[in-house]
Amino acid sequence: MPLAVYVASLEGAVSYWDTGESQVVPWIFGIAHPTGFPAFTIAAGIFAHLLPAGSVAWRIAFFSAIAMSAASWAIFAALRELKCNLWIALGASWVFAFGEVVWTRGTRAEVHALAAALAALTLYFCVRWYLRAEPRAFVLGALCWGLAVATHPVTALLAPALPVASAARVRALRLRTFAQGMLLFAFGVAFYAYLPIRSAIVTHARLDPTLALGEPPGKAFWDMNHPATWDGFRSFLSGSDYGALQAFSAALSPETYRAGAPPFFIYLWREFTALGILVAAAGAIALARSRPWLAVALFLAAVCPAVFAFGYSVEADIARYFLIPFIVTAILAGYGANALAKAMPELRVVSALILPAIALTLLILNRSTFEQPKSSGAEGLIRTVQGGTPDDAVLLAPWIDSTALAYAAYVDRSLGRRIVDSAWLSDEAARVPGWVRSGRHVYVVDRVFGSVPGYRLIRIPGSPDLYRIEKQ
Repeated sequence: MPLAVYVASLEGAVSYWDTGESQVVPWIFGIAHPTGFPAFTIAAGIFAHLLPAGSVAWRIAFFSAIAMSAASWAIFAALRELKCNLWIALGASWVFAFGEVVWTRGTRAEVHALAAALAALTLYFCVRWYLRAEPRAFVLGALCWGLAVATHPVTALLAPALPVASAARVRALRLRTFAQGMLLFAFGVAFYAYLPIRSAIVTHARLDPTLALGEPPGKAFWDMNHPATWDGFRSFLSGSDYGALQAFSAALSPETYRAGAPPFFIYLWREFTALGILVAAAGAIALARSRPWLAVALFLAAVCPAVFAFGYSVEADIARYFLIPFIVTAILAGYGANALAKAMPELRVVSALILPAIALTLLILNRSTFEQPKSSGAEGLIRTVQGGTPDDAVLLAPWIDSTALAYAAYVDRSLGRRIVDSAWLSDEAARVPGWVRSGRHVYVVDRVFGSVPGYRLIRIPGSPDLYRIEKQ
């Protein structure tokens, strides 16, 4: 059901910002901004190359839709493991799937969709291990967690939760099972080796067109931060360039919670409604009474990513960092509805329909998402650049625009020999004179930040404006 809804509402147009980057990097097997997201790049890239239908942008959005649908399925499967009613389990998975944040992030090229899928599968296998002490569940859970970390490191914040659930069945954990699990976890995390290897290949083969401009290795899309070097690779692993370390230290400050908690609860209210949150609270209480160690594990799985997000103030789309807490909330809501059905047999049918009714309500409230396929995305920007610049132009564009232009340049190949440089004019001021002297035409796209001594900007009105750089 979620996958059918997602396919009907896919945002398949060429996009701006991080979404645009996620449409480009997998196709060219490049390197995204830190922390690199290597598992997503490889999986989405292979999927896009093998699927012989739709544009590349649509294919990667479809990949994200499959991933977010898998997250929804994992919620359903975890609740069935907990012996929840079929319709209650379905309802909980649909409530998760049709919330505004989940639905929109599951219908565009989005790293966090795959991260959510792998995190949800990890929690499903965690529940299965807790209930059955099944070696296969432990091993597969470890593999999913390793792949999740290699997709997005926010999933590493499951670390406090998983040992709690594992320890509850520690007597059933054999050394061989533990070793197999750790080996598969390491296999998943080892996808980060893609970053330095691919960086070295891109540099050696000179695949990045900006190298022809005399730029050093490390530009966006092909070889961001050049992780073939130790310093570049370390910046990917730590996320230090994007304030990840500061977010951890911010967790110790009360101000972090005063500023970060209210937006989280507003999103939670919109995703689950007041009734859904009440049912989830009932589920938390019921689970704490019947399976306390599992309740603690799920509590930690929800709280740790949420607290990190509270302090991660540099993120422009913080809602996608709440996906793991939403997964846990959906599981608790399903468990709560099932507990109510057991406690009040006379209201068993009503209890079974609470969550499907909420899901239907969300589907109606968020129906505007079905308008996404009509979006033209960045087509206007691309046409403006095609019509307003010569074939050999160097295009200096801010991040928000450069992602769409990179799609046109490296995926559609509709920009000819133009080279996209994701940078401000001030970043490249020292190189611009050399480019102009060599006969290249240099343009600034959309926004000007900085200047070049001895050169002037000729504005070309459009949507957006272009600026031709000429010697005075």
